[in-house]
Amino acid sequence: MKRWKWAVAWLAQILIMLAVGSLAALAELLGAAAYGAAAWAAVPLAGMWTACRATRRGLLNYAAWIAPPACMWLTHWLIWGYSPEPGPALFCALTSLVGAAAGEVLKQQEAGK
Repeated sequence: MKRWKWAVAWLAQILIMLAVGSLAALAELLGAAAYGAAAWAAVPLAGMWTACRATRRGLLNYAAWIAPPACMWLTHWLIWGYSPEPGPALFCALTSLVGAAAGEVLKQQEAGK
């Protein structure tokens, strides 16, 4: 089972980000302020957290940052038929990259103890 730990972490990350991305896309129904808060804050923070957790659980940090912006784009496209604005998606990619790097540092610190 340890051999598949990274796959379980990646699947969990994808499922969480699909849920968060869907909620963010649906926040567009509540108005620009709600959508802006979801797209610029909630999704990037969730992406950072899931990338960090997935990296600490065995997923390669070079792959852990990809799922959050991809899920944000996919859910928005599936719900509305068009992609989200590039700004929030790129910000999500950046914060996810930072989260994956932080997860790698934490993993290395734990291994060094």
